[in-house]
Amino acid sequence: MRLSPLLLAFVLLLTACGGAPAATEPSAAPSVAAVAASVAPSAAPTEVVPTPEPTVAVIEKEDMGDVLRPSTVRILAAFNVPALTEESGSQGTGVVYDAENGYIITNAHVVEGASSVQISLAKSDRMRSARVVGRSQCDDLAVLKVENTQDLKAATLGTTVKSGADVATIGFPQSEKLVDDISVNWGGVSQLNVQIGNYEDLIQINATINSGNSGGPLVNRKGEVVGINTASRTDAQNTNYAISMAYAEPIIKQLEQGKNRHFIGLNLEENLWPEYFGTEGGMAVMGVASGSPGSQAGVEPADLLVKLEGETVSSMEAVCRILRSHADGDQLKVTLFRASTGEVLEGELTMGKVGAADDKTVKLEVVETLATDGGTTQENTGGQPAGGDTGGNEQPAAQTNDDALIVNNSFDDGDAGTWPTGTEDGYSATVADGAYTLNLETDNMYLFLHPEEAASMGNGAIAVHLRPEGTGLAGVMARYSESGDARSMYVCWINNNSKFACSKDVNNSWTVIVEPQASAAIKPNDYNKLILYGTGNQFSFSINDQEVATFTDDALASGGWGVYAETTPGNFKAHYEHVAIASED
Repeated sequence: MRLSPLLLAFVLLLTACGGAPAATEPSAAPSVAAVAASVAPSAAPTEVVPTPEPTVAVIEKEDMGDVLRPSTVRILAAFNVPALTEESGSQGTGVVYDAENGYIITNAHVVEGASSVQISLAKSDRMRSARVVGRSQCDDLAVLKVENTQDLKAATLGTTVKSGADVATIGFPQSEKLVDDISVNWGGVSQLNVQIGNYEDLIQINATINSGNSGGPLVNRKGEVVGINTASRTDAQNTNYAISMAYAEPIIKQLEQGKNRHFIGLNLEENLWPEYFGTEGGMAVMGVASGSPGSQAGVEPADLLVKLEGETVSSMEAVCRILRSHADGDQLKVTLFRASTGEVLEGELTMGKVGAADDKTVKLEVVETLATDGGTTQENTGGQPAGGDTGGNEQPAAQTNDDALIVNNSFDDGDAGTWPTGTEDGYSATVADGAYTLNLETDNMYLFLHPEEAASMGNGAIAVHLRPEGTGLAGVMARYSESGDARSMYVCWINNNSKFACSKDVNNSWTVIVEPQASAAIKPNDYNKLILYGTGNQFSFSINDQEVATFTDDALASGGWGVYAETTPGNFKAHYEHVAIASED
């Protein structure tokens, strides 16, 4: 949902500093006598002459291409996503590690969800069919198998690599010509054991990784494959990455046996088509593997994965964090947006399931249909094809100015303005130390408070800087009203477990609108900027400048806008350092 200009007034900067880790008292060192007693031999030792390790000759740099050429293959994978790209396939590189049985290792992102996969050797236009026997998209590894093994030679896998060592990236530069030779680019190892995004053990190198080199070998001076080329940084020169073979080798053995890891069968890319989808968020589906959990549920290429297990996802890191927390056979709830029809769909995948759909698979069903214009949405809704600026599509944003700001309290001077203050049995609302603090001392306590200026407002926004302290929920509310003993309102909250949610209370009957879910945007035990914006029946909720939820609801038309806190165990505080409320009525 696009925020109107009034929200610019809410931009507040906050720098948080972390404390030094607590010192640990060292354990007492054992005495010399004790150590001597523990290692003293009971009899005279027998001299053992170590067997020298076999030496492997260093290969001249100019000869490395000749050594690896029969072990390196070009990969052509066919995809059909005309709505997103005119390209009909992807090119990559693979490494033959078992020539006798025709096994090849490459990156999962090169082949996952492809309708067909073919390979060829260097300087040859002879294509051979290959099939994917196992894949792990979160590790970005896949094993292929070819039946025609003629002229293939197995590369030597190695796990010995040191920082500063000479290494070479080998692969096929992306080209229309199938007779091209491999490229060999020399460089050095910059860093080991690097963790970035969903990758857990990378080798950082300054050797070039060309487009088309993904899945190719990273070799040392002995010609041993010590890594699988996988990624380049576009924001830093000569900074590239390969998956460590020490990490990859045991995974390869699993994949070779057809044991997929964290498998849902979707080839996902970050959303590079905001104008098509009408949002910058979500993960674009570039391919769906036949017989996979995604295929069984009815996911199609060019769908947008908006939520996984109730959590908004816009990166492979977010997707893999969820997948790695589940096991094969687990049900995963998915929310997708199909721009071609304007449909928001929900269903459940059975992770790891291959073949026909089982009883647990819940086929995708339409939960909402949005107006479309050439494949782009006209509005964001509870189905949440959401993620920020919607690339110019029409949004329910009112035209406002600074005069719309009706409340702007920093509490620095100790003045509460028209916010309620006081102390009651078990709770209090006070201004101290530059913050408006709600103190809930007893268990099962909640507070809903708003200033007089925002007592009856329909459309607008509230922005706060909030720090929860203890175990409880704290956030913002909109359209609060009372009628006798009955109350109604919308609330969105965060807690110190890095979770958020949005709900509505209509005449004392609570309904969850946005399910509780984790967000990396939340800073536990620190100040967080929250913005709840609503006009008509459209709402958006942002945490630290990241839109985490949008929803549609027309149960409540107007009421008070303010703050909210709730605790079950008690001893909970919500500190509001700054509160701003703007009206669009």
